[in-house]
Amino acid sequence: MARKKERRWNGKRQGRKRTPTKSYKQLQAELSKKETPRQFMSNIEEDLYAEIEADFNLLIQATVSDLTSNAQDDGYSPVLTGFFASNWKANKSQIGRTETPKGTKWEGIRKTTRTIGGKKQTVLAAGQKPIIEQRHAVPEFFLKDRVYIGNAVKYAPYAAMSPKSKLLNYVLGGGGATASLNQRLNEIMTDTKTKADLRIGAGVFGGNETAALRRNAEPGYRPRTGYRKTQGS
Repeated sequence: MARKKERRWNGKRQGRKRTPTKSYKQLQAELSKKETPRQFMSNIEEDLYAEIEADFNLLIQATVSDLTSNAQDDGYSPVLTGFFASNWKANKSQIGRTETPKGTKWEGIRKTTRTIGGKKQTVLAAGQKPIIEQRHAVPEFFLKDRVYIGNAVKYAPYAAMSPKSKLLNYVLGGGGATASLNQRLNEIMTDTKTKADLRIGAGVFGGNETAALRRNAEPGYRPRTGYRKTQGS
């Protein structure tokens, strides 16, 4: 009877011969798909930037929506027919004042003149109501863009000077349904280090009071829209 061969420890591990399940090319392909630490950090930064950029666009949309409102009804824009309040617009350049009610539903809103407190004022005729609805879609912006929000109607500077206006309250803080534009900024742009360039045409160049004095004292004076940069940007 043959004796069973004894296996003795010789101080070395005897490796088992294994048959590879994947080829060298397959292993190379799998390794190339794995993220390096640098790629991982780059992807994190890209995701964070995309999130901040989305917040920036949400802030712009919210601002236009806030301004599309009636200052006499917890809003900000002075309203007669509602045409001014409906024509807030966002762009990468200052907003051109080209819009008129002609050919729109606002043209059919009847107005009349009355003497109130010894002064003639234009008011809506009996049975007429203002229409307020956003007329201009808000485009998408990049975070690096300088964005202007202004009003597109021809008489925008004069409307901004109206005693009924709460536009400056919105930009500077206080008045209306929300405390200020900066509150909106803090609610939406949660990354405090972000420096977004957002400018609002809420008054006239040189200030509303100065413009009102010049309008009365200087024949032919035409006020220009003044843009204010948000404090948080």
